[in-house]
Amino acid sequence: MFAGTLSRCLAACIACTAAPCIAQNEDSDAFYWPYAAALGSGVYRLGDGSETQTYRANFSWSLRDAQDERAGIRLLLPLAFGVENTDDDARPLDRGADGIEHAGFLPGIELEHLVGERWTLRSRAQLGYAEELAGTQLSARLAAVGVRSRVKFEHALGQPALINGILWTAFDSSDGVQGSVLRFTAGLEFDIRAARWRVRDSPMLWRPHVLRDWYRRPPSTLAFGDDDTELPEDEWQIGVAAAREDGFKIWFVEFDAVGVAYRFSDRGSGFRLYFNSAF
Repeated sequence: MFAGTLSRCLAACIACTAAPCIAQNEDSDAFYWPYAAALGSGVYRLGDGSETQTYRANFSWSLRDAQDERAGIRLLLPLAFGVENTDDDARPLDRGADGIEHAGFLPGIELEHLVGERWTLRSRAQLGYAEELAGTQLSARLAAVGVRSRVKFEHALGQPALINGILWTAFDSSDGVQGSVLRFTAGLEFDIRAARWRVRDSPMLWRPHVLRDWYRRPPSTLAFGDDDTELPEDEWQIGVAAAREDGFKIWFVEFDAVGVAYRFSDRGSGFRLYFNSAF
């Protein structure tokens, strides 16, 4: 029983980013580095004004599956780390050779509720810590609270699912800088049977999706700090995954699908690798 739980926990919910998702153009103002653990991979601004290319891996551990009369419980364990992304001629004089620039950890709890036959609701709360490992060597306390929902239309063509969500995230760094941001998400995901394609006698599915994110400053009651980062108007993500009805298993690791997504905005673009639903 423990082995089965461990299988679902460690990798069934892993989503690793293989390239920048919130990439920035040279003329734009990058997000401050403590946001990385909550907002995902991309280029972020360090305390000394230089930039870091950040990667985030979303690990989670399922403690209890959701049922009609009780909520599912999942332990969230996202880890972010950044490497130098500054040209040699712009690198601060006290900056050494290339290496890990910052790291952050934002653990938390996610509850999953089966509200109805078609509607699934997830809520999360996270608290964490991040630290610069070079340059100014600042540290920061992190927080995030979010809600995400999925409504699935199983009898419609392509079995579309409507995904919506809101995330509030904030930080408090050791240099006195504080900030917060709201991210709204809306999207569609489909389950399309792959004709005649079977893996170990289990039918395969194509799972394409399209998502859009909007970034906004929180209202005064939720605002935290005075971070003056220029927010992007929106970001898009388009991806497709190959899913197996019975899931995949490699050694003791289980996961639902393998997919690649392209994420872009007016600030930049990048690819990400993921192992689950976009929900």
